[in-house]
Amino acid sequence: MFYLAALAIVAIVLVSSVAITRPPPSISSSSPKTIQVTGTGTLSAPPDEVLLELAVETRGSTAAAATTENAAAMTNVINALLSAGISNESIQTTSYTLNPVYSNPVNQSVAPSIIGYDAVNSIQVTISNVGSVGRVLDQAVSAGANQVQGITFTLSNTAMATLQEEALQLALQDADSQAKATAATLGVTIVGPISITPGYTFQPVNYNRFTTASVPEATTPVQPGTLQITATVQVTYRFS
Repeated sequence: MFYLAALAIVAIVLVSSVAITRPPPSISSSSPKTIQVTGTGTLSAPPDEVLLELAVETRGSTAAAATTENAAAMTNVINALLSAGISNESIQTTSYTLNPVYSNPVNQSVAPSIIGYDAVNSIQVTISNVGSVGRVLDQAVSAGANQVQGITFTLSNTAMATLQEEALQLALQDADSQAKATAATLGVTIVGPISITPGYTFQPVNYNRFTTASVPEATTPVQPGTLQITATVQVTYRFS
């Protein structure tokens, strides 16, 4: 009994000794050493495309009268746009509505009645010559467009692709500079990127206003300004 107890005590001491001397697992030795940075590149450019939102609103005593008058007015507007050098492919119908117009009786006990109909035909005109926007707008209004629902200065697909590529190059250069500066401060060496995630932001310039059909005395001044496109890139670098 005493002999077995002594053996058990010796075994416990040996196991405890091994447990104390064994080194703990190192998480950092198996994890990659990385630096993550976000680079930004921004470019400014003048717009090369304009989206002009026009509409014709007409009212008639009947639905047929409202739509007939509207069709004639919109035909005049489209013909004026074609005469201004706008192609058929650049004119697109965006919405068409026909709604009843109700009376507003003073006596609340009297139910409103239909007194007419409003027809609204909206189109979007794509203009590639930015400098001609004011002239095209005036010609459309003179021809019968009585709503200007918005003017949007933007970039064509070709210009957008070129600017995105250039902005991305600037963003990558910015990320590389940040990573090298961080590594130099920490006293480590950059091995190379292991992941890259790009992104883009672009905000076209919109002007919204309402105008009535009147012949302008001079060309409507329109200032396009400049647009900005920003590329961001998140890069993870391995270092040693």
